[in-house]
Amino acid sequence: MDGEDLKYLLRGAFDSRVINHGDFNLVYGQPSGAGNPWTIGYRRQPLELLLCPVDLDALPGAQDEQPIATVALGNVATLADTGTGYQVETVTGFRTWFEVSSTPRVPLTESLRDLLTGRVPSEDDSLVIEQGQDAEDFHQFMSYFMDTLDSYYEV
Repeated sequence: MDGEDLKYLLRGAFDSRVINHGDFNLVYGQPSGAGNPWTIGYRRQPLELLLCPVDLDALPGAQDEQPIATVALGNVATLADTGTGYQVETVTGFRTWFEVSSTPRVPLTESLRDLLTGRVPSEDDSLVIEQGQDAEDFHQFMSYFMDTLDSYYEV
């Protein structure tokens, strides 16, 4: 198993929970602090962001009990670039901070270790996901989302 295999498993976990999954681009995001990572789905039309928690211990076919957070123009309260990531808040009180990097390190859980075949884990027992182009596209999407939101408040 490598980072590409893990991306495939994350896509499957997202697809199993989102009916119109094919409409979304995906990136892996790590929330600030403790908690499960996010498989983040995003699309420009309609402008929407889905934060789907993924239990790495339950892959493949991860079914996390945490609900998917939907952020769209109809429910967004705050979108902010923190310099190292993003802060997102909805009008219902959902709030999170997360980072999307080009090469995130994903810790190997027992479940993921069991899926390894013929691979020796790295020294720090993690896999790297190469998502450079996807991360750049996501950052452009977030800038567009924030600019669109700001345009509603222009005088």
